[in-house]
Amino acid sequence: MARPVFGTAALLLATVAAAPLGAQEARPQTHTVKPGDTLWDLSRRYLGDPFLWPEIYRLNTMVVEDPHWIYPGEVLRLSASGEVVSVPTTDTPPPSVSDTAQVPSGLAVGPTMADSGAGWQRYFTTRSGPPLLGAMTPLQYRALRAGEFYSSGFLTEGRDLPFGKLLGRVTPTQVSAVSVRETATLYTDVLIDAPSGTSYETGDSVLIVRLGDRMGNLGRAVLPTGLVRITDVADGRTVGSVIAVYGEIAEGQLILPVDSFTPSGDARAVPVADGVQARVLGSSTPQILKAPQDIVFLDKGRQAGVAAGDIFEVRRSEGRRSDGASTVPEVMAVLQVVRVGERSATARVVNVILPSFGEGAESRQIGRLPS
Repeated sequence: MARPVFGTAALLLATVAAAPLGAQEARPQTHTVKPGDTLWDLSRRYLGDPFLWPEIYRLNTMVVEDPHWIYPGEVLRLSASGEVVSVPTTDTPPPSVSDTAQVPSGLAVGPTMADSGAGWQRYFTTRSGPPLLGAMTPLQYRALRAGEFYSSGFLTEGRDLPFGKLLGRVTPTQVSAVSVRETATLYTDVLIDAPSGTSYETGDSVLIVRLGDRMGNLGRAVLPTGLVRITDVADGRTVGSVIAVYGEIAEGQLILPVDSFTPSGDARAVPVADGVQARVLGSSTPQILKAPQDIVFLDKGRQAGVAAGDIFEVRRSEGRRSDGASTVPEVMAVLQVVRVGERSATARVVNVILPSFGEGAESRQIGRLPS
């Protein structure tokens, strides 16, 4: 997504420029991306609320690799049902081998998925033929991307992190109002306060974060909202430009140096037996039902042998509920680890079978990238 906009004044101006579709206009089933389009703008136009852009992204994960970037000619679905009524004038070229990996097969729902004879190998086998549209579409496996690493967050694990502070925008908005909260958008220049006794240099990249909930004895969640590249350091003043937006960037949020990201290339995960057992500590949002691309934190990390790119299955605990019903250890979701600490790991939900898993859910490592 190229240009999300935050702030009351900006939203008022954007509303005047492009009002959402009225009730009398039928919403199309698809939209062919044009130069200058963003998921933010399409959500405002078709859904009436720019903050609903993740809904369009979740419908188009087979097309959009990174929600911050969409390209002219891509055909985006705007509805979870219905036939496609609009197609591009030319075929979209297939992704190259360097951009994507093979498509796994057997991603069925329910007992068929959990109890198939192929077992966990269904996540690592390939099938021929083009991907299919629909709710049962096999998910395409992809190697780790830098955007996933930087935007997913991590746990403090009791460390004393070198937090700086975001002081606010350098250039004010054209419309002034006492009640408008200081926010920043893509390419906004912001003023930064470095940690005491340290300094940043021109060209450095820093992560804007906010602190989330505490996850047991592993500390609080550090949740990224954006990336800033330092553009000027002079006379005790540090100025940077926002180069990526992951959430609302607001005055007073914290700043951290960017950790290095090691690309995983095009390697595909291979199955492992007797993998690491871990529990879900919580997630980056308070919602109960999980969806693809949601972030969860696990209670095992580098010390236990967890590595970036690992695949975990979340399973229901076996037992008897208070209403007398029995539960079996069926698969509820599939996770991919995107970031690893010493005692914890951050994972993205890549497939959901039963969305009602949360804190305490058991998971097992079923695959990992070749070392």
